[in-house]
Amino acid sequence: MRYGIVCNWVLGPDPTGSDVIALACRAEALGFSSFVASDHVVMPTRFDHSRYPAGAGGFQAGAPWYDPFVLLAGIAASTQRIAIGTGVAVVPYRPPVQQAQAIATLDFISGGRFWYGAGLGWMEEEFEAIGIPFKERAPRTREYIHLMKLLWSADESPYHGQFVDFPGGRVHPVPVQKPHPPIIIGGEGLPAFKRVVEYGNGFQFNFKSAEQFALILEELGPMMEASGRRVGELIMQLGGTTDVVRQHRQEIAALQRLGVQEIVMTSKCGSVAEGFAELEQLAREFL
Repeated sequence: MRYGIVCNWVLGPDPTGSDVIALACRAEALGFSSFVASDHVVMPTRFDHSRYPAGAGGFQAGAPWYDPFVLLAGIAASTQRIAIGTGVAVVPYRPPVQQAQAIATLDFISGGRFWYGAGLGWMEEEFEAIGIPFKERAPRTREYIHLMKLLWSADESPYHGQFVDFPGGRVHPVPVQKPHPPIIIGGEGLPAFKRVVEYGNGFQFNFKSAEQFALILEELGPMMEASGRRVGELIMQLGGTTDVVRQHRQEIAALQRLGVQEIVMTSKCGSVAEGFAELEQLAREFL
C-alpha cells in the first residue's frame, strides 16, 4: 500500500512557504508516495456547517488554502520522486483553457509526476463568491474536462459547448504523461461512479471498510464493463483523516487485496513542529 499526505492542515494555521516545501522534501525522504494539496479559493464570511456533512466537524475555515497548481509547482521543483496531486481540485472554479495550461505545465515541470484529483465542489457559498452558479457545477465539470483533454492531446479543433465557446488553439508544452495526467475523480455514490466511468482514470473516495469497498466494486464494476472498460484499470485511492485510518488499520491489507493502491491521509495539527512530528510518526506506523 502506498500512502500520500495532504499538506493543508498538517502544519497548523500559519506555516511559511519554506515550511511547506521542507515538509514535502521530508515526506519524499521518508517514502510517502504523494504530496497532495486540497482546494478552496476563498472562505465565505457566512457558512452553515450543518448543511454540509462533508464539511462538518473537522472543517477548518482558518486552515491555509493554497492555489494547488502554484503550490505544487514549487514542490515539484524542490523534489525528485514523490508524486504530486490535487485532492481534489474543484474543476468548475477555473476556466478550462487556463486550467489545461496550468496542469500541462505542472506535469511538464514535475517530469510527469502529477495526478489530477478532480471534483465538482460542495460549498455553495464559495461558488457564489466566485460567481459560478452552484447548480451548473456537474455539467461544467464534464464540459471543462472534455475541452482540457482535447488541449492536452494537441488537438487544435474548436469546441462549442453550453458554457465554453472555444475557437480552437493549442497549449504547448502538452503534458509529459500520455494522453494526459491521470484524472482521479473525487466524490461519493452513484453520481461519482458515473463520472469515473465517463472520464476518470481512477477515483479517490472517502475511507471505507473492506466490506464497504467491496460493495462499491460490485456496483462500479458492471458500470465500467458496460462502457467497455475494466474496473481493474482504475487507480484506486481512499482518503481520510489519520484518526480514521488509524482506527481501521486492520482493514488495510484487505483493502489492498481488493485493489486499493493508495491511502491519502489528512492530519490536523496545531503547529509546524507538531506537523513534522506527526509526519515522522506516520512514517513509523505505515511505511
